[in-house]
Amino acid sequence: MFRIAILSPLKATEDDLARRQQRYPRQAGPETVVTVHNLDGGPAALNTSGDILASAAAIYAQGEALDPAAADAILIDCVFDPAVAELEEATGLPVFGPTRATLPLVELLAPNFSVIARSPRQCELLEGLIHTYGYGDRLCSVRALDITYPEARQPAIFNRVMAERLRTAIQEDGAQAIFLGSTTMAISDEMRAAAGTTPLLMPGMLTLGLMETFWRAGLLAR
Repeated sequence: MFRIAILSPLKATEDDLARRQQRYPRQAGPETVVTVHNLDGGPAALNTSGDILASAAAIYAQGEALDPAAADAILIDCVFDPAVAELEEATGLPVFGPTRATLPLVELLAPNFSVIARSPRQCELLEGLIHTYGYGDRLCSVRALDITYPEARQPAIFNRVMAERLRTAIQEDGAQAIFLGSTTMAISDEMRAAAGTTPLLMPGMLTLGLMETFWRAGLLAR
């Protein structure tokens, strides 16, 4: 049995936590046990670099207190990969950040890609992280939905704006893959129709699958 502890990057609302707790176990294989932990403290949303620092501090404090015997690996449920290296050092467990794990997979799928995130500042922060990881030369654009966090939770608004940004990234920017700039973004029928054959990459789910592949191959020994 493969046990994954997933840490929220913020103190999620009851509804948001429930979505996270439902999505990952639904995607996981039959030999995987997923436990999604809400964050004690930390920011209410990730809008600035300061929010990400606060999130990283709270993730580190909470993750360090996890019982290492109760998990085989940790997934940070955030595309900004907060506290990944620090928590791995503190716990001795493999710790995965969705962006660091997903970018090599993008390279296998397409020669370039675009990022679509909720806000302009999140786009800037993700672009910086992508350059830090060495994949900036493959990034052809970043596009912001430019909607509020509450608006992003409303399917009608989110799907309409996302479909517009997908068409722009693919038709105008020439994107051959799309990196969805939040682990909470789910792929809807409207998004599939707008993207056509262009791959839509969900970093959280891809990272979960990668972790399971590594575990089955015996590559996650402590």
